[in-house]
Amino acid sequence: MRNDRRGGQRRNQRQDKPDPLLKVEWCRVIDHPEADGVIVVVTEPSLHVIRLRAKPNAGLQMVGDRLYMGIDHSKREVVQDILGFARIRDLSNAASIELPVVIQQIIEDSPDVFIQQFFNRAGNLSLKMHAFELLAGVGNKKAMEMVASRGRAGWENFSQLNEDCNINAAELLAKRFVSEIEDRSLEPRLIDLLLRQDE
Repeated sequence: MRNDRRGGQRRNQRQDKPDPLLKVEWCRVIDHPEADGVIVVVTEPSLHVIRLRAKPNAGLQMVGDRLYMGIDHSKREVVQDILGFARIRDLSNAASIELPVVIQQIIEDSPDVFIQQFFNRAGNLSLKMHAFELLAGVGNKKAMEMVASRGRAGWENFSQLNEDCNINAAELLAKRFVSEIEDRSLEPRLIDLLLRQDE
């Protein structure tokens, strides 16, 4: 009897945590090798990598295709079931290659979120490190140059930011996000700070 009670408590604790996929409406395909097979996608905007089952006769989905996967089943043209999270280490080579490309597309399609929430607001993480240094290839000197070129007004779009700083900002941010998806111990986690606060 004691075991039953403990099991019940454990189940309740699990149920208390909200399902991070419950509010997700859109995702983008990163792998769909067979028309009737599992589709691997990355959710928007929270960047969870998950597996979906397509409806019969939905056909092959192309990498980068945007699919509706929300709770309104009448709007689902392709998605039949949400199968759950994909294990990153089990992704195909194709999916691993496409993940940063598709995340970069998501970033470029939402400049308001990423420029306003990160590039125009990023500050010091410590006395010696600026948040820009979380981006691959950006050291302290480069980070300080970026802060100086940002000024008080900030950037309005990615082309202005890229030109001012001589970088591909969306690509660098996508690489950071992929590193955090692959290594859950990486801190600080920009994904959690920018995209998953409500979970």
